[in-house]
Amino acid sequence: MKSLPILIFVLVALAQLGVPASMAWNRVQTLTHGRVWKFKTAPVDPEDAVRGRYVRLSYDVDRFIGNEKFQSGDSVYAVLKENADGFAEVDRLTNKKVGGDNSVKVQAWWLNDRENISFPFDQYWVTEQDAPAAEKAYAENSRRGQQNAFVTVRVHNGDAALEQLYINNQTLSDYLRAQAAKK
Repeated sequence: MKSLPILIFVLVALAQLGVPASMAWNRVQTLTHGRVWKFKTAPVDPEDAVRGRYVRLSYDVDRFIGNEKFQSGDSVYAVLKENADGFAEVDRLTNKKVGGDNSVKVQAWWLNDRENISFPFDQYWVTEQDAPAAEKAYAENSRRGQQNAFVTVRVHNGDAALEQLYINNQTLSDYLRAQAAKK
C-alpha cells in the first residue's frame, strides 16, 4: 500500500514532464520538416514587461475577403498558396482541418465589415541589446513604398513556427551587423 502514493506521484510527474516535452517535440518537427513560407510584413513594435522585447509582426495577407463567413473569434484554417513573387497568400479559409504543409490554424475576426485573420506567429523575439536597432531597422523597412521586410515560417501538418525575420534580404542579425559596421 505504501507504494501506491509513490506510483501516483511518479505518474503525475511523468505527465507534467510529458506535455511540455511533446509541445517542444512538435515545434522541433515543424522547424525541421515543415515547408518554408515567406510572409511580407507590416510595421508594429511593442514591448512586454514580463517576456522582454520583440518585434510585433503584422502581415499583408491578414485581411481577407472570402466566400465563407466566420464569427469573430472562430478558429479556422488558412490554406496557403504561393504568389508570383514567392510570398505566401491565403487561398481560402475553412473550418475543416486541411492536411499537408499549406494550412495554418488562425483566428478570424471582423473589423469595418472586413474579415481579418490573426496568425499564431506574430512576435519575433530579440535580445534587449538588439531591440532598439531591430525596432528602427524594421520600422524603416516596413513602411509603405519601402517594404523590404519579410519572415520565413515553417508549416508542418497545420503547425506553424516562425523561423527568421529578414530585412533587405538579410537575416535580422546580419542586417544589424552590417549596419553597425557602416557606422
